[in-house]
Amino acid sequence: MSLTAAAVCRPHWSESLAHPLRSFHTVRHLKPVQVVNRASRLLQRLNALPHAGGHLVLRRRGGIRPAASASGAFDGRSFCFLNRRFAWEGSDRWHPPGADDLWVYNLHYFHYLWDAPDRTARALIADWIATHTSPRSFAWHPYPISLRVREWIEWLLLHDDVDQAFRDTVVDSIGRQVEALRRQLEFHLLGNHLLENAITLCWAGLSFDGPAADAWLSQGVRLLGTELGRQVLADGSHDERSPMYQALLAEAVLRLNEVAAQSDSVHARPVFELTRGAGANLLRSLGRLAHPDGGYALLNDAALGIAPSLQSLTHRFGAAMASAPAGRTWSLPSSGYLGYQDAQGGYLVFDAGAIGPDHQPGHGHADTLSFELSHRGRRIVTDTGVFTYAPGEQRRHDRSTAAHNTVEIDGRDQSELWGAFRCARRPSVHVASVEDGRSGPTLTGGYRGPGLRGRVAHTRQIFVSDRMLAFTDSILASGDRTATMRLHLAPGLRVRPSGGAWIVEDHAMRRHVASVVGDGIDWTEARTPYHPEFGREQTRACLTATASFRNRATMKWWLLLR
Repeated sequence: MSLTAAAVCRPHWSESLAHPLRSFHTVRHLKPVQVVNRASRLLQRLNALPHAGGHLVLRRRGGIRPAASASGAFDGRSFCFLNRRFAWEGSDRWHPPGADDLWVYNLHYFHYLWDAPDRTARALIADWIATHTSPRSFAWHPYPISLRVREWIEWLLLHDDVDQAFRDTVVDSIGRQVEALRRQLEFHLLGNHLLENAITLCWAGLSFDGPAADAWLSQGVRLLGTELGRQVLADGSHDERSPMYQALLAEAVLRLNEVAAQSDSVHARPVFELTRGAGANLLRSLGRLAHPDGGYALLNDAALGIAPSLQSLTHRFGAAMASAPAGRTWSLPSSGYLGYQDAQGGYLVFDAGAIGPDHQPGHGHADTLSFELSHRGRRIVTDTGVFTYAPGEQRRHDRSTAAHNTVEIDGRDQSELWGAFRCARRPSVHVASVEDGRSGPTLTGGYRGPGLRGRVAHTRQIFVSDRMLAFTDSILASGDRTATMRLHLAPGLRVRPSGGAWIVEDHAMRRHVASVVGDGIDWTEARTPYHPEFGREQTRACLTATASFRNRATMKWWLLLR
């Protein structure tokens, strides 16, 4: 289905704010290095393929495979990423017409190398090198270079039987690619992109002998230390607050740790020490952000089927999962994620944190005080997920407050979102806490943020007891206002009114799953889109309640689990 008419007609922030003001509120949060680097990139574009300089020799060691491969991505005639398939043919085979930017990026990552027969993998590498003789293409963007180079290095190390001429060609190309990366590090973005850049500089520097490799490693170690210190928070979370990206980075950091452990370079020790603790912390906190079904919570820009699963990561790297004891609360205080789980497959994750780091909220959503819930191992209340990164109505909806299980004030998003990754004004979180009481724990979150007519404040308390969640939403906003609360349910569940409650049923099992009861709240049923994976849309039931108020409102409601 397409977006509902209500979602499409929802007013945008940009309709009520002048664009120069919106731009100011976006730029004022950036770090100076981001502004300077963005300007310098326009003046110092890569116009020719660089040479690494000197002779590069691939150090001998065991190849290091990823935790999971892109199984089935290439069938010999076409590639499938993000649930879209395009033929690999013709002169534009590396940038198919109709494919969006993220799809093309995936094509150039070469994650599928590990699932391809050796002859096919070699042919794909050779074709890429022969085709991409100009740096003015997606293939030479620093982010896909960062991900592709690692796979090529490890593939070469695991294939000693390739002829020397082909090996020399690939090594020469890797040298050019890493040198191109070094000249266009993504300081304009910072965030996970720059950390991936740093990881690859270290990876390549440890994998080759030669003056160029020494320079890559020297620069990479400095950058790696800075970015791990900045991006891996005290609680182990990644600062962009997306479980999907945290899983991708955990794998990259821990694989680099294995590279450093096997390296005979005298400079390997600093890389090993930096990555050992950071990788373990990323993976440990990631255990809090996975449902009992093993999939990640769809918080911020997170979708299933992209990052390796928590199970594959823990199996691959042997790190202990950070699961809370049964019947206990947990918190990641630096990121603002709070939660609860029980021995019967119950799981709650509550987003009481900031949209993301001030300087890089691009993967953040307007979802403060939203939550996801599983019961008896099954997802019950779900976030919307992500369908696409392409700018447009679908991207805007997935990031909107209306797409999340929280309260929307006056039909406006909590944050002033625009474009595909931009954010101008955003809420300020003032409380995120867990209190364990005698009758059960209470999770509390609150924010103050921009509104249509002056600032608004919203505090949500969730009291958890045996098979019951009690919600209290307190809202402060001067004047006459409207509050809309939504409860997006998982596909396969249906709702029906029964007396003063709404019954949630598993349609296939014909089983009563939960009841929703409100204190003076009139719920109505709607249908909303669900995007658990990129390019995949399902429909689901959603309970919606709207209340008009003046200056303040309190909404109390209960979720009773069977």
